[in-house]
Amino acid sequence: MGFEDDWRAWHTARERYAGAEYGPASLESTNWLITIPSAVDGIPGLWALTGDGGIRGSELGLEGATVALHGADTLRLGRRELRVFPRDELLALRVFNPARPQRERFSGIDTYRPDEGWRVPAEFESTPDETVTFTSVDGRQHQSPIAGRLRFTLRGKEQQLTVTRNSAGALNAVFGDGTNGHETYRFRFLPVDEPAADGSAVIDFNRAYLPPCAFSDQFICPLPPDANRFSAPIRAGERAVVLGR
Repeated sequence: MGFEDDWRAWHTARERYAGAEYGPASLESTNWLITIPSAVDGIPGLWALTGDGGIRGSELGLEGATVALHGADTLRLGRRELRVFPRDELLALRVFNPARPQRERFSGIDTYRPDEGWRVPAEFESTPDETVTFTSVDGRQHQSPIAGRLRFTLRGKEQQLTVTRNSAGALNAVFGDGTNGHETYRFRFLPVDEPAADGSAVIDFNRAYLPPCAFSDQFICPLPPDANRFSAPIRAGERAVVLGR
């Protein structure tokens, strides 16, 4: 498969994922719970933390049924799907609704044209003992180990991209650039292929993609660290969510 065909297959898969029935565009609410039962908009019953790392729903239906959710458990109530979302020592109940207006209006992801010129050679430097502070869109901060830095040249200027590893062990970055806020969403995510044994690598900005919070403001995405904010425009990858009427 050639470069453009490979990119188009990736883009098609991204649109399919984003607009899926219970994909990111369907996230209706993120509800932070305490041990005292309380109502959650759009779903029946009362919801609270169980005290053992789970969430309990009570007074469900005419018979007052009770359910408990832990870890990757999900529950369907009508068309809505409930999931547990952990964050440090906190737990939230997330509600996904395929009938959310933004999901029903989702019609695609606008992108720049694929361009091999945005496959940029880089040199990887491992930094196993360093951490970086990420600030999330809601202002909460957390420390994350740095996997390394990728050094590359952008418009004749030496740059570096700080990368971390996700839960699957793959390299990724959060970055901002000169297109944000007018040509593209306010920041983007970027997967990075594993460098070669000699440290050589390629940063493919064509694979820059929108964070989940571009599809629903109920996601809590990390913002780019200062080291990953570039003043130069990077006109590659995904630009914005497209909504129909």
